[in-house]
Amino acid sequence: MNFNELACQQPVSQGDESASVEQVMKSLDFATVMASSIHDMKNSIGMVLSALEDLFDESGQCIADRKIVAQLQYEAKRINGALVQLLMLYRCGTSGYKPNVVAVDVNDFLEESVLSNKPMLDVKGIQVDLHCPPDLAWYFDPFLLGGVLDNVVNNAARYTADRLAIEASCENGFVCLRVQDNGPGFPEAMLGRGLTVCEPLPRSQILASTRLGLYFSSLIASLHTNKEREGYIELSNGGDLGGGCFAIYLP
Repeated sequence: MNFNELACQQPVSQGDESASVEQVMKSLDFATVMASSIHDMKNSIGMVLSALEDLFDESGQCIADRKIVAQLQYEAKRINGALVQLLMLYRCGTSGYKPNVVAVDVNDFLEESVLSNKPMLDVKGIQVDLHCPPDLAWYFDPFLLGGVLDNVVNNAARYTADRLAIEASCENGFVCLRVQDNGPGFPEAMLGRGLTVCEPLPRSQILASTRLGLYFSSLIASLHTNKEREGYIELSNGGDLGGGCFAIYLP
């Protein structure tokens, strides 16, 4: 869908929160989420401090090492992502959060995400292929989706062998954004639509940062609604690269 066609469409509904979002916020143990996020951020800050020390040689001279700088960027993104998740969950659980939905050039959006992660991906030797129709446009909150995409790309970079594919397409009235890798794939228990926001998240899974990230992605997807339809995420294995595939669908 191009911008001319998009102008004739109604933007994503920004009405009251759906019952499912209210349910997930009631079922979520925010204190446990905060403890998990703080633990994750503490580990990242420890890595940042260690990397900063490695930037100086024995004489105290600064060494501009690309690998160290890329590691700093990676850990900083993890900290930023954890803070965004906490803030979003807090807002949804108190006053409610309405996504700032605007018309987005999807190809430009994906290119910006790839560029922002390029230093880290280059240092790890990861090849990234981007596939998106040049005229594809859609309504969504680019800040929220940018956070989801950064989180997914950073996670995929940890497990892939050496390739990622980032794709966008229109499917049955949804825009689908996919991130595929050629790593070992997702555990079988996580495949399918995964955890919907109507389901409580067990404490043991909250403590796993990857699982919490997927739960957060489900919440962001569900905040994007259009008439009777609601966004969702889906996990699968195989695909074009043979590894894990994360997909988020927005109506």
